[in-house]
Amino acid sequence: MALRIVGFNLSHDSSACLVEDGRIHAALALERTTRVKRGVVPAHAYASAMADLSQQLLGGMGLDHSDIDFWIASSTESRDQHDEQRLASTLGLLVPAGRCLVLPHPGHHLAHASAAFYTSGFDSAAAIVIDAYGSRVGLGRERETAFTFTMSATPQRVLQTMRADDRIAGRRRGGALWLPKDLSGIGEIYRVVTLALGFHDSGTTYDDAGKTMGLAAYGRPLSRENLFMQIGPAGLSFETAADSLVELGLAVRSDDGLRLVPRALGSPLQQFHRNLAAQVQREFEDACLYLTRDVLARTGNRSLVLAGGCFLNSVVNIRILQETDIDRLFIFPAATDDGNSAGAALYAHHVLVDAGAREPAHPGRALTNVFLGPPRLAGYDVAALADQWGLRYRRYETQRALATAAANAIRDGEIVGWFQDRAEFGPRSLGARSILCHPGLPGMKDRLNQRVKFREPFRPFAASVLAEHAKEWFDLPAPDSPYMLLVCPVLNAQRGAINEVVHADGTCRIQTVDHDLPGPFRELLEVFEEQTGLPMLLNTSFNLRGMPIVERPEDAVACLYGSRLDRLFLGRYEIEGPDLASLRPLRTFTELNLTLHTTQTERLFDADSALATVADGGQRRHQVAGVRLKLLAQATGEVPVRDMAAEAGVGEEEAVDDILDLMRHGLMRWAGIPDAPAVAFPLPQYDPQSTAG
Repeated sequence: MALRIVGFNLSHDSSACLVEDGRIHAALALERTTRVKRGVVPAHAYASAMADLSQQLLGGMGLDHSDIDFWIASSTESRDQHDEQRLASTLGLLVPAGRCLVLPHPGHHLAHASAAFYTSGFDSAAAIVIDAYGSRVGLGRERETAFTFTMSATPQRVLQTMRADDRIAGRRRGGALWLPKDLSGIGEIYRVVTLALGFHDSGTTYDDAGKTMGLAAYGRPLSRENLFMQIGPAGLSFETAADSLVELGLAVRSDDGLRLVPRALGSPLQQFHRNLAAQVQREFEDACLYLTRDVLARTGNRSLVLAGGCFLNSVVNIRILQETDIDRLFIFPAATDDGNSAGAALYAHHVLVDAGAREPAHPGRALTNVFLGPPRLAGYDVAALADQWGLRYRRYETQRALATAAANAIRDGEIVGWFQDRAEFGPRSLGARSILCHPGLPGMKDRLNQRVKFREPFRPFAASVLAEHAKEWFDLPAPDSPYMLLVCPVLNAQRGAINEVVHADGTCRIQTVDHDLPGPFRELLEVFEEQTGLPMLLNTSFNLRGMPIVERPEDAVACLYGSRLDRLFLGRYEIEGPDLASLRPLRTFTELNLTLHTTQTERLFDADSALATVADGGQRRHQVAGVRLKLLAQATGEVPVRDMAAEAGVGEEEAVDDILDLMRHGLMRWAGIPDAPAVAFPLPQYDPQSTAG
């Protein structure tokens, strides 16, 4: 009988994972099913949302809860062993108490490290975990942690650094972001500077550190001396970090701590910001290298595994590979907290379950791919979905025909959505939930950033390349890079041919695609190479700005109506994008309530320079400029975009772009088109505060 364990991560980036006989069989983050970034759903809906997630995972594998032998959970918020033992109770009857296993406290970094080691295929290794914050430990929190792992043995902690208290830097209070008086930790410093740069998920304080990494290539460090992280005879020190933030005008001291003064939302990036990103990136890399060398010296091990959100920084990963004395390196692809559901379940299998109940532990169970989400296309009626949305489609009988059609579209300059059955586990698009385009056609990167992803122009894109050709194009110092976790230089002679994936510093983050990758993605790359001579595609995650990566077919189709994607390849189907100029926009609120910023009210819809504050139905307020006001005023659900454009005196293309941006801010929707799929959370039974007396 198979031994099955389900693991949960119960902090932000909540997730569930099914491990069967020591191997991950299914895993998915909560944000994919709830469509809420980072899985931060209303508290009253959390248990039911996690129950739905686990049911989808198990149901996709033909299982139910009675087929599970053990359950285990991990969280950043457990303070002691008693808290660890009570974690699963937050999910109520979903987890039978008699079959719960428990991580030894502190469990957060242990789960990170276990995910990396038990999927590496190594027989022994040193493991390093660096993230913004880990488990509570008494009054403090984990900062950086290292372990030694050996198969058939309990892992041993060899390094543990702690914060003096359990606070989290970057808490919102009174409309401002607050920091503790003293900052410490590699991940915490990088997070704080990222927040100071204004990079965070919309409406949250979750930092978007990938933007800082991308921006760093455009700057030069502010100082030759380290400002935030000092490396000296006594090790790493962060004593200068708070003072440096104040001196740079990024924070203000008060009795309550430090009030962060971030770049204003929507304000342009200055050279100072680029240089600040370069400064913290350089210090971050040096600190990670210092810590890695220290751990390797302590353990004497030349095999290394890495986990924790900081190791999504693919620039530091390549330096660790090149500049430390290691023979083997493995980084867990879901390095952020969603990966801890896998880590908890794998630790349970290898350490907590009685040896007689499992197969003998042995290396060789290396992760081969991360297409671990529940099946989404088996038995799904894609044709009916296209008909519902009023889209033309075509079905291909063979995988080769599908790949050829997609390669033709990309060769001709189109941007396509690519959706295959089981989604990737982790934040990187690896050929199941991807947006793809030509890596060499001039302007593709800018067009993709501006009109599909709606993101900042400085952000780079990755390349997915046939593994056997990778070293003909990239200076890759590793056998492969299957999970987009390494950045390497593009060879000088090749840069002109693939300029759209070459970053400002001449590098590219790459995914090597080998023959054994499941699904048609490999064949798409092969056909594209036959047509163009380029063995790669520009590959980015299938999502629009501010939304999780698409999970269901409906999510993917909705993106055709919310961006300038040209077409979608969904399983064996090709679905053409709609003629957006023929659609009829509708305001999402009944009345157009304006607070004008012009003395000539009567000229509002004649003056392109007019500015107003628009209050929508939820009384959110949005600054809208003149041309967009003209479009907003006409958005009654009766007038097509091309007629609105003519009335506003702008071209159809400009009008479509403006309307898509207004939609992204919740001010419009398409009339006569199905609403984008949304998850309805259960409400409390009643609210006594709102009951009339």
